Amino acid sequence: MKKILFDNQMFTLQRFGGVTRYFADLMYNLPHDEFTSEAPMRYCENHYVTETYGNKYEKITFPNNYRLRRQLYILVNKHISYKAIKFDEYDIFHPTYFNPYFLKTVKKRQKPFVLTVHDMTFERYPQDVLIYDRTIPHKRLLINEADHIIAVSENTKRDIVELIGTDPSKITVVHHGYRPIAEPSAQLFDRYVLYVGERKGYKNFLPWLSAIRPLFNLDPNLKVVCTGTPFSSAEIKLFKKWNIADRLVHISANDAQMASLYKHALCFVFPSHYEGFGIPILEAFANGCPVCLSNASCFPEVAGDAALFFNPNDAQSMQDTLKEVLVSSALREELARKGTMRSKEFSLERMVEQTCNVYRKL
Repeated sequence: MKKILFDNQMFTLQRFGGVTRYFADLMYNLPHDEFTSEAPMRYCENHYVTETYGNKYEKITFPNNYRLRRQLYILVNKHISYKAIKFDEYDIFHPTYFNPYFLKTVKKRQKPFVLTVHDMTFERYPQDVLIYDRTIPHKRLLINEADHIIAVSENTKRDIVELIGTDPSKITVVHHGYRPIAEPSAQLFDRYVLYVGERKGYKNFLPWLSAIRPLFNLDPNLKVVCTGTPFSSAEIKLFKKWNIADRLVHISANDAQMASLYKHALCFVFPSHYEGFGIPILEAFANGCPVCLSNASCFPEVAGDAALFFNPNDAQSMQDTLKEVLVSSALREELARKGTMRSKEFSLERMVEQTCNVYRKL
């Protein structure tokens, strides 16, 4: 029986997010006859750990602002994780992010560690990285020191090899897996396009929105529904300038509402210039939602022929592709059907088994 020790890093930093969903799905679905797992921490408000998988951790009720509470969690949880790394019995260490606080101790104890790299966004877009952020050098150090690396796509593997110079034989590609975690709630909106996640820089949201503005004139009921962070004052000002403020809707959706948003959307759009994988694509596929994507980065690898692609640098291409989906119910039905079939290739069980194969080699 091998014990896999995870740490608290991303579970402390994130309440929601693709990285913590990945690690929670992995930790709690390892085959019990072969592996045990642990992520030592005292405080945790991560949704997937506490709600999806029902694990109980303490929570500080003051201050109300999570970012302030999180600083306290980081101090306590890091100490607990480090103590486990130094003294507990385990066979493999699998950190959840790139702080190298553990490195000397793991090496001293001669324990192998596996590193999952979800993307190389910071390395591709260093201009978006805050000046005090140490993720780039920390990630490079851990990639070089890891006993093995899991990349979530062939595209991410190529980026690691190109940008870090890593031996390709040290990297195994394990695609994300997805399992729906909630029944859809009642329909929330009519006639809308769905956008999920952050909207900054390389995400290409504002150039895409600008490109599709003429479609609002053709369809007086069309809306764009966004999840993720609420609209900033600058975004709202721009929407008003473009006379589309009444067409943009933001919602902080729970799991059941997210499933509903995918299920009833005219399509899900992902105009990003770069992603490591793009879990929302699998979410859309699994919920029968037609998908429109950039023909960039990992998107063709993940979606295959189950999505409609556009050039994220060409406004006309973005507009024409969306218009094609909006006007053709037959096309939407075809994309939904293909997406449902494609989603079967990205099962949670396959992701866990391929990760276990990496563990077995160490």
